[in-house]
Amino acid sequence: MKLVFITRKVDRNDSLTGFVFSWIEKLAQNLEKLYVICQEKGDVSGLPKNVEVFSFGKEKGYGKLRQGYQLFVISFKLARSANGFFVHMHPIYAVIAWLPAKLLGRKLILWYTHKAVDWKLRLATMLVDEVFTASPESFRIKSGKVKVVGHGTDLTKFQIPCLAGRQANSPPKAYPPLADKFQTNPKSQNHKFKILSIGRISPVKDYETLIKAVEILYHHKNVKDIEVEIYGKIGLPEHQSYLDSLVEFVRNANLEEVIKFQGELNYEYVDEVYQEADLFVNLSQTGSIDKAVLEAAASGTLVLTSNEAFGPPFSKISPLLFFSRNDPEDLAGKILEISSLSEMEKKSLRLKLCQWVKENHNLDDLVKIIVNEFLKQ
Repeated sequence: MKLVFITRKVDRNDSLTGFVFSWIEKLAQNLEKLYVICQEKGDVSGLPKNVEVFSFGKEKGYGKLRQGYQLFVISFKLARSANGFFVHMHPIYAVIAWLPAKLLGRKLILWYTHKAVDWKLRLATMLVDEVFTASPESFRIKSGKVKVVGHGTDLTKFQIPCLAGRQANSPPKAYPPLADKFQTNPKSQNHKFKILSIGRISPVKDYETLIKAVEILYHHKNVKDIEVEIYGKIGLPEHQSYLDSLVEFVRNANLEEVIKFQGELNYEYVDEVYQEADLFVNLSQTGSIDKAVLEAAASGTLVLTSNEAFGPPFSKISPLLFFSRNDPEDLAGKILEISSLSEMEKKSLRLKLCQWVKENHNLDDLVKIIVNEFLKQ
């Protein structure tokens, strides 16, 4: 079978879209041919031989109208030989690809995970054959076309050697010394509890709540053995002022030695950064399953989030994993509780989180669902 995969950017090292590389690799393993159409083409080295990548021109400086025209032309050309189209996240891509797919009788499936709903998403939902999403909270339009299929976390990249059921053919990885989190030996006296947050720097990520929580811990509860690393670049040029305000906030709170803004993170090394942390904090207000939380959990890192999409599943694992949105006092309290757990208790939580990701958000399982859906036609 041959499929067309449409996405925004293909670049193996990009901090925000590097995960797409794994999706392409896994899909290609289950297909005769995979055509990838992207808005922007970066480093595509190392892709399987049965993958062909086409760009509709952002990296060439094309304007939006020309990009849209190029996407339509490429889609029409590939529809002649492909069995279907799988559109990743951007509804407008599905709208543009709809006519080529429709004229040639090809199935069109949209993947979307975000609480935002606009006219483009409504129109795309009307046009496509099906919509795949990661959780009920990740798609906010009522439609019989919607299928909740879980997210796609690459467990060959984010994996724990001692997790039961690790894929038989995946080789063991070399982990940094700090990352052997399933040892029950207590930390050394000099160890600081490392908190990590990764994502684009924009107001919807609510980093100020994390900074306020750390201020409470450090200055008011006298918790000095903590450090925080924030990785990410601004989402849009207008978000630079938001980043500047966060840096100023940290400076005014006298937390410059505690909270570090580390900038953009090459996706190749993101699993190592997860493994070195004690706790991953996610403050995203997207209202959908956030892949960073899944990656951290699969890497053996405890997670703490205010994202409503994680409320139901995390309540079954532990109330410690969820805190109230925009509530630094609650976040500070949860951080203190988690850091005070015994090593055995932390290990138990990590194993439960890993198992939950493996059972519900495994990329291998998601790829099989996608391919099987196109085989039905």
